[in-house]
Amino acid sequence: MRVHRMTFLGGAIFAVTALASLALLPLLPSEVAIHFGVGGEPDSFVAAPAGVLLLPGIGLATLIFTRVAGSVGLGTSAPPVFDPLLATFLGYVQALVLAYNLGVRINVATALAPALVAFVAVVFVIQR
Repeated sequence: MRVHRMTFLGGAIFAVTALASLALLPLLPSEVAIHFGVGGEPDSFVAAPAGVLLLPGIGLATLIFTRVAGSVGLGTSAPPVFDPLLATFLGYVQALVLAYNLGVRINVATALAPALVAFVAVVFVIQR
C-alpha cells in the first residue's frame, strides 16, 4: 500500500506533536488535566506521561485506521487532505491542554471553539 504524501504529512505532524509534548514532560505536574467540561474547567486527570501521549496516539491511530479501512473496503476513505487537517487540529488541542497544565490559565472551551468551528467547516467543504 502506497502512503499518500498528505497522509505522511499528517503522521509527521502527530510525531512532532508527540515529541514536543515529551520535551515538556519534565515541566508538567505529575497529574495533568486531559478533559475539560463545557465551562472550560478540567474534569479528568491522568499521569503526565500518559497525558502527553494520549492525544497524539489517538490521532495517529485514527489516521492509520481510516487509511487501512478505506484501502480494504470497510467504508469510504476520507480525502488524503483530511490527514494533515486532523493532525493540525489535534495538535492545536494538545497545545491548549499543555498550556493549561503548564499554568497558563485559559478557558480551554473558549479557546477551542473557533478552531472546532473552522475544522468542521473545512471538513464539510472537503466532503462536498
